[in-house]
Amino acid sequence: MPSVPHLMTLADLSPKEISRVIRHAHVLKRVSQPWLAPQQRNSKLQAKLKMPSQSLFSKSVALLFSKRSTRTRVSAETAAVLLGGRALFLGSEDIQLGVNESVRDSARVIGGMCQGIFARVGDHSEIEELAKHSPVP
Repeated sequence: MPSVPHLMTLADLSPKEISRVIRHAHVLKRVSQPWLAPQQRNSKLQAKLKMPSQSLFSKSVALLFSKRSTRTRVSAETAAVLLGGRALFLGSEDIQLGVNESVRDSARVIGGMCQGIFARVGDHSEIEELAKHSPVP
């Protein structure tokens, strides 16, 4: 399966890893400053903090949403872009996990075309099923 482990719950991370994720998110937020025009941004701050990693450069991340959430969708899409990737939003009208196609088949197909899967679904068992059959985290 994937060389990068799945992240299905916060319990999958150590306290040190959680702190690192929070620090990185704080840096991304300070560097991006999306509400400012380019000429208003603090270039000294950006130089000091350095631009975020481009760890998703040329990669696609599928965002599977069977439960709607504006904040989660916007933050996931923004994160993908800030890290150099592309987000492919698949809402409940686009894909119906376990209805027309099994979760197993969806995980394999999406995992074969995208380099990552972000899922906001109804039941945690769907996350576990996606992780079990997806070739990507």
